[in-house]
Amino acid sequence: MSAATADLLSLAEDLRYASGQGIEQAAAQVIRRAAGRVQSAAMQFAPVKTGALRDSIHVTFTSATSADIGPTVPYGPYQEFGTGSRGEFPGAPYLIRPRNARTLSFVVDGKRVFASEVRHPGVPAKAYMRRGVVAALEPMTQDLLEQGALLITRGPNA
Repeated sequence: MSAATADLLSLAEDLRYASGQGIEQAAAQVIRRAAGRVQSAAMQFAPVKTGALRDSIHVTFTSATSADIGPTVPYGPYQEFGTGSRGEFPGAPYLIRPRNARTLSFVVDGKRVFASEVRHPGVPAKAYMRRGVVAALEPMTQDLLEQGALLITRGPNA
């Protein structure tokens, strides 16, 4: 056990003794608020074409002090980290071929283009979840300080 871990355990025991409750209840309140902040910020930062990605960002509490926050659409990670040569974990451009027609049709610089295949370089990373976490960190730190102070000064019913 490191000195830092021992210090934290000692602090937790002191807070438990001073307040008459376990620190877990206060931590759970902080986690709930922080998870909501991360979800809200990630939804603001999410790229929107149809809104499906943004609307799929949910919080699932796996325990009183643990939460999973993220999108449920399968392309969520591709938007977060990017793909192909433009992604954060670069790969080769990928080949796109038509499925239901003989050619692909799309618009480039206002002009209609037809092609039998396209080597797509990938999409750049959007980092909407990571930006959401960063946006929630500062208020979470303040919450931890406030909850600790309340436990010490007022006890469990603060």
